[in-house]
Order: sequence, then structure tokens, then C-alpha cells
Amino acid sequence: MPRLLTVLALASAPFFATAGLAVAQVAPYAGAGYDASSYQCSNGTPVKVDPNFSSFGIVRVTGGRPFTVDSCRQVLWSQAVSGTTQAPSLYINVAYSGAYSRKVSGYCSTATSPEGYGGRYLQAYQIGCAESDYAFGHMSTGSVTPTAWWVDVETANSWSSSDRLLNQAAIDGAADRLHFLSAGTIGVYSYASAWNTITSGSSFAPVSTSWTWVAGAANCTSSFSTGLTQRLRQSGQTSTGADADYAC
Repeated sequence: MPRLLTVLALASAPFFATAGLAVAQVAPYAGAGYDASSYQCSNGTPVKVDPNFSSFGIVRVTGGRPFTVDSCRQVLWSQAVSGTTQAPSLYINVAYSGAYSRKVSGYCSTATSPEGYGGRYLQAYQIGCAESDYAFGHMSTGSVTPTAWWVDVETANSWSSSDRLLNQAAIDGAADRLHFLSAGTIGVYSYASAWNTITSGSSFAPVSTSWTWVAGAANCTSSFSTGLTQRLRQSGQTSTGADADYAC
């Protein structure tokens, strides 16, 4: 998938031009499910799962922004894997801010980018890497392997408004690191207007991701990235207040 912004900023640097690793493209979700966060908990106890939306559950790991944790993540995960759902998954919030550079440590502080980011774009990549490191390290999945890990890309979080390549680099860094740590499938949650504002638009597809989960989608033909397969759409709520999701 060509990346105009990347080509302009890194004219001679090597980078991947197609999205998605060699991940089996078998539909992992079926029917209707839900996604949940601490908003679906009361005094540390999750609300019941709506039986009409119990095919799969997706739990938030972070607390709405990078380098934070959702206080209810573990009990929500326990609920999702207890037999309530068939395809439990997890999602994390990602973002870009130069201030996050002080959070970068360990492996991510010296990480190099297979996409070819350099200079301040490499720093943005390392920030995304650190965001995934933090989230992954604050989640225990026990003996159950998540069906997928999702990176949540929304305008409510901080992003560069003047240089979208910084945002792309941070998203790539988060997805690459999460793919390595989980050894599983990585998807992106967003919607067209947010994706267009934050990145270069539908032509951008993070290299390590395979799927999209589209917010506010009425159908399964609304993927915000032409390089990724839409697997889920989010629309409305369940009877117990969780976001309602539908398999594609």
C-alpha cells in the first residue's frame, strides 16, 4: 500500500509498502458481541453480559489513553473467558505526543523501524512501541490466548495536527510491538473521519495489522483503510450498557 507522506519524508529510506503480515485470514468472529471497560463495572464487579450479544467480548486494557490502565480489565477479561464468549479479545488506546518520549524505556528506547522511520519519526515509532509495552505488561491473560489485540485510534487522544507522519509512525510502532509481544493478530479500531484526520487517510494501513473494527458502522463495507479487512462493526449498545458489536 503506497504511503505518500512516508515517501515525501523518507525519500531514500526503505519501508514496507503493503500492509498485513502473513496471518491466516479466517473469520474469527461470528454473530453479535460487545466491548467493555470500567464503565461496565460497578464497585469492581462487571455487569452481566447481554445474552443476545455474547458471541464475543472485547476488553479495554488501558484507561482511555496510553500509559494508563483500566481498573476493571482483569475482571472483565475473566468474565469474557469464563465461557460467556467464544472469541475474547483485548484493545489498547494509542496516541502520539512528544511528551510521551519520557515514557520510553527498555527495548523500545533503541528499537529500529522496519518501515524505515528515522529521526523524530523514529522517536514517534518508539513512543508507540512503549505504549504497547506498557499495556501488554499490565495485562494477564492466563492460559487463554486473545483472538486478537486491537489498537484504538481516535481523535479524543493526542495527535500531531501538523505532521501526520508522526501519528503514522506511532501507530506502526504500537502495532509492531504488540504483534511481537502477543504473537497474534492485530487489528485497528477507528472510523473514517478520525482515521483521515490522524493519518494520511484510507491509503495508510499499519504493517503489522490485518483487520479493522469500525465504529458507528451500519454495514460491513465501511473499512477506513483499503489495505485491511473489516472484521467488526460497532453500533449501538447492549441492554446492559456495553457497546454492541457485530461480526463481518
